[in-house]
Amino acid sequence: MRANLFFIFIAGTLALGAAEVRLTTDGTNKRDPRFINGGKEIMYSFDETRALIRLMVMDAKNLKPQPMFKDANKHQLNAAMSPDGKYIAFNECTGNLTAHFVIRHRDPRKDAHVKHGGRGGYRSPVFSPDSKFVFYCFAETGPQHIWRVTPDGKNKKQITEGTGVNNWPSFTPDGKTLVFGSSRTNTYEIYTSDADGKNVKRLTNNAVMDIRPEVSPDGRRIVFTSLRDGNRELYVMDIDGKNLRRLTHNDERDDYASWHPDGRRIIYVGERGGRFDIYLLDVPGATKTARK
Repeated sequence: MRANLFFIFIAGTLALGAAEVRLTTDGTNKRDPRFINGGKEIMYSFDETRALIRLMVMDAKNLKPQPMFKDANKHQLNAAMSPDGKYIAFNECTGNLTAHFVIRHRDPRKDAHVKHGGRGGYRSPVFSPDSKFVFYCFAETGPQHIWRVTPDGKNKKQITEGTGVNNWPSFTPDGKTLVFGSSRTNTYEIYTSDADGKNVKRLTNNAVMDIRPEVSPDGRRIVFTSLRDGNRELYVMDIDGKNLRRLTHNDERDDYASWHPDGRRIIYVGERGGRFDIYLLDVPGATKTARK
């Protein structure tokens, strides 16, 4: 009953366009919250102990988290689920030098491992909208680039070129436009390109970092983290880089933003008093995304 009342409170608060709503209360360090299963669940990683970063899934109504994989005995983070729900991609490691990029077929459970030369870490997986490819980041022989692979771990292909670190790929719903962050101009900015990495366009031009972009479900807006006001805050802009708006105003960090499938809300990790929890916030001016 208490959980249901809390959910009603959340819905009512957001309908009024009010302040952020806290969804977790344990205060442990968290990363990469994502809505899955049509917005019915939230997936994220958190520091269960100093020796284990665990991948969790939380019901969006009763807000009760549980391990995604109860048999996990290694760090599992940077997770993404395919739009069709069949696969989950994540980074699995016991330390910085023993990382593995896993693409797991969920039912029946079967793992594919993506292998590269070099000692770079695997980062920021995302599936193409049709679930046919996984895009991720890795530094093989030089700067970190965005790569593409099929869910069976095969057909590996490098997407981005040039200098600088490339990270945080995200797609428009039609799969034609890739949005990502890059340090190719010596500071992290946000760019777009075609899905094959061609026709690169720069969206932001700032003296400090603009990172972790994610495209809204309707393809019209991008939410991202920026340090342009002194600490990590969340911003939203149109897909062409125009109409920039600041979403959060806190003395501590707000980061790891991701959209709700309805396109009207975001979840993110916020630091308050040195504690890290997941928060929910409606985005002013956003229009509801129709379900297909």
